[in-house]
Amino acid sequence: MKHHHFLPVFIALIAFYIGLHFYAARWLSKSFGLAPAATAWLRLALLTAAFLSPFTMFLKHKCHTPVLEAIYAAGYAWMGVILIAAFIFFCSDLAALILRRAGQSAALPHLPRLTLTALAGILAWALYGGLRTPDINEIPVAMKDLPPALEGFRIAQISDMHVDSGWKLRQFNGIVERINAAKPDIVLITGDLVDPGLTCREGLAEASLKLKSRLGTYGSLGNHEYYYGLDKAMACYKSFGIKLLKNEALDLKDIELIGLGDIHTENISAEEVTALLKKSQHGKFTVLMSHQPVYYKEIARTGEYLTLSGHTHRGQIFPFNAFTRLAYKYFYGLYRIKDSAFYVTSGVGTWGPPLRWLAPAEIPLLILKKE
Repeated sequence: MKHHHFLPVFIALIAFYIGLHFYAARWLSKSFGLAPAATAWLRLALLTAAFLSPFTMFLKHKCHTPVLEAIYAAGYAWMGVILIAAFIFFCSDLAALILRRAGQSAALPHLPRLTLTALAGILAWALYGGLRTPDINEIPVAMKDLPPALEGFRIAQISDMHVDSGWKLRQFNGIVERINAAKPDIVLITGDLVDPGLTCREGLAEASLKLKSRLGTYGSLGNHEYYYGLDKAMACYKSFGIKLLKNEALDLKDIELIGLGDIHTENISAEEVTALLKKSQHGKFTVLMSHQPVYYKEIARTGEYLTLSGHTHRGQIFPFNAFTRLAYKYFYGLYRIKDSAFYVTSGVGTWGPPLRWLAPAEIPLLILKKE
């Protein structure tokens, strides 16, 4: 099966991203009556900032050191800042148009400063959303053929943590504490736990080994484990005490647990996924870990499953949610297809900007019950 045509999408995103900077420069210049020379310098400054984020990514991958963490954080944060700023500036332009048409032009001189005040408040809100330890989100999941032994079974899901810095590691320690307090029966990690920027020896193994549940901790691969280096990432999972399932099944007595590799990165077809599922059918209640929320209809046609996914981050920063919804039909939340249930989490962490706005992180705790 053919997946996304990556190059046109990538080019469109780059053009959109650079366009945000030109739009922001235009808005600031027009709103505050900047002279042509000042406008030119502002445009140049914002265009330079546009290249800060990709340069930061390159630098972090090639030369990670804790000394430069503040620079990395600033470079990543700028992506979110300019997205939110351009959106707020657009809303301000829209408000100005409405005020003119309503004959309220006297309010227009105050609008730019009110806009910047609102922007500062929203950025603080988004930063808080990105840095805070997410709450447990209890999700009752009714299944038609749930065995009596699994009534009330509690599954804690960790997805999209992207541990790549010291502050992310501290955040992950807080998440571990909240999961342990919830007393899950099993902990499932649905990919993107690690990212370039932090080695497995820098406290991550220690934090992961603190996870407590009756049946242990198991994981499947996300796309960022491949970016990190697949062999290295798999060795990390082993040192974390996490049993990693890569296109394989595991019998856990009461349940059959299946973990997929990252579907898009490995270019796994729907036929390959359903063949694996059919091969692993042993008449038990089956839980499937699949980082990418795709092939749900094909999965549901092969039997009754509880499938856990992540990857979308629920968009992470509004209004980027709209683009994520276009790319993924199953975007966030609990979906029912035939007798199967599918849960797509917003994730516990952030990627790129340490910001979350109108797309809060969560620690899903799925509680099974008989339908």
